[in-house]
Amino acid sequence: MKGHKLFNLIPLLLILPLPLVAQVNWKAPESLDAKANKVSVASGRAVVVTANPLASEAALKTLKEGGTAMDAVITAQTVLSVVEPQSSGLGGGAFLLYWNQANKTLHALDGRETAPAEIEKAIWTTHDGKAVSWLRATRSLSAIGVPGTTALLWEGHRLFGRLTWKSNFKQSIHLAREGFIPSHRFLKSISLAKKIGVKHSQTFKALYLPNGSLPSQKMLFRNQKLASTLSRIAKGGVNEFYRGGIANELIHDLQAQQDSQAPLKTITNKDLASYKVQKRNPLCRKYKSWQICAVPPPSSGGVAVLQALGTYELLSKKGWSEETTNHWHVLAESLRVADADRSHWIGDPIDWPVPLKGLLEDSYIKKRANTIQTDSTTSNPLPGQPKGGELLNLASQPRTTNGGTTHLVVVDSDGNVASYTASVETVFGSRYMSGGMILNNQLTDFSFLSSVAGKPIANRIGSKKRPMSSMSPVIVFHENRPVLAVGSPGGWLIPHYITNALIRTLDFNLPLKEVVSKKILSVGPNQTILEKNNPWSSTHENLSKRLQNLGHQIKYSPFSSGLAIIQWDKGSWHGAADPRREGKAVSLP
Repeated sequence: MKGHKLFNLIPLLLILPLPLVAQVNWKAPESLDAKANKVSVASGRAVVVTANPLASEAALKTLKEGGTAMDAVITAQTVLSVVEPQSSGLGGGAFLLYWNQANKTLHALDGRETAPAEIEKAIWTTHDGKAVSWLRATRSLSAIGVPGTTALLWEGHRLFGRLTWKSNFKQSIHLAREGFIPSHRFLKSISLAKKIGVKHSQTFKALYLPNGSLPSQKMLFRNQKLASTLSRIAKGGVNEFYRGGIANELIHDLQAQQDSQAPLKTITNKDLASYKVQKRNPLCRKYKSWQICAVPPPSSGGVAVLQALGTYELLSKKGWSEETTNHWHVLAESLRVADADRSHWIGDPIDWPVPLKGLLEDSYIKKRANTIQTDSTTSNPLPGQPKGGELLNLASQPRTTNGGTTHLVVVDSDGNVASYTASVETVFGSRYMSGGMILNNQLTDFSFLSSVAGKPIANRIGSKKRPMSSMSPVIVFHENRPVLAVGSPGGWLIPHYITNALIRTLDFNLPLKEVVSKKILSVGPNQTILEKNNPWSSTHENLSKRLQNLGHQIKYSPFSSGLAIIQWDKGSWHGAADPRREGKAVSLP
């Protein structure tokens, strides 16, 4: 795909009844108390924000050595594979939005996992047609999709890298081989994985639960197999991963886990060898004086952010603030309407023609806004009928859960900007491993049911399809130059987190420190969810009551956002990391 001039840009895991497992909070398994963590901020001519201090420092070192934002992304992701394997890694998938300053073009790379060519369409249903349990699905070999992260990094490096491919792996290889002190979040995530279930994976238990116990915070944690894998990829590149020894070992490891009595169809050497990164057209829409750009389907997140902002713009009033009840009401309703559309219309475009143009047309956004009442809430809104969707007689998919995901943003000294989100799906993915890598369970992001009442679901399972994602890397432009990049982990709630952050930044002009740390509002089909354990100011109780008076069914919940954001302001770049996780912002002066 050729880069797109800005002027030419055209504007899950199914939630099922789950058994309680050792008090696991399924909505926000990795959430932290924001009050207990300081917000990391940094300013300068180049800025990096990642979800882990070691990854941030490694990426900054790459920039100091003359690397581009893409080189920094590769460094950060490979380090995160070592120090934050619960969230992302080379056994997972990713999306990248990249601004190339030299030729003023924006690029979108899709490294989402794919289903095997010979996938069984009923892998998530029982003999009587009912969906299998989430716990059973997430630890199944059938949940593992063809990984796309390595291919995306390779393609990104080919297009935008300056340092050698091999040099971008040095720091991750060193950390995997020599070790690092496990963080609180790292150990907490291992505990969560144990509660979800790890009995099916001896390799996981041997590495992350030696002798049945958590690793010690007083000893260096090493992953020698991953160090070897990283070294081989650094030397052999993308071919080593998809067609070489690593590919052969991955398939061998999967086959060794098979139940001889009831073997499952999993990815094959042919599936690995045929994987390709998709170069997508960035998805952009004007919001007031800004141009907001995101990645298109199979991500549903970008569509949801653009729709929610478009609806909010039509219904919001000048002078609103975060103390204004109507702000929170309209935000909640805008998110709820966007959710109804993405659960209905979005899937991999190789299966169904997603009516993107219709979903983002001004006239359609206005129709959706007109369904919202400013003095009362609408429970469980229906999807709209955009142009291009008239012949698609689809059913909606229930919303999905949160998972193991990471986000990072980078701007280099040349002005190249990267907004990158990666995932292995559930915390530590499937918990299956190969070559020290965590293997994803992204195929559980497909709808467990292929149809409802005879109507197909857009995000149904299919050969070589990419499951719908909520990952939403975003870059914002003003007067044809990038001024903001943002994204977050958080599963289905990612677009909610990002919409909160964009309105705070663009409409309310809040400092980034407040943008990433203040209270968050999210929604379900029938509920309005306010963040628990984060102060809603002195008007907290009154705001809750005022929203209830408008018909909102209020629920409180911790959130596992991990916002990473950079902004151009007053002649320099500024960055901030969400205090709910352990992210860090660093910079070159």
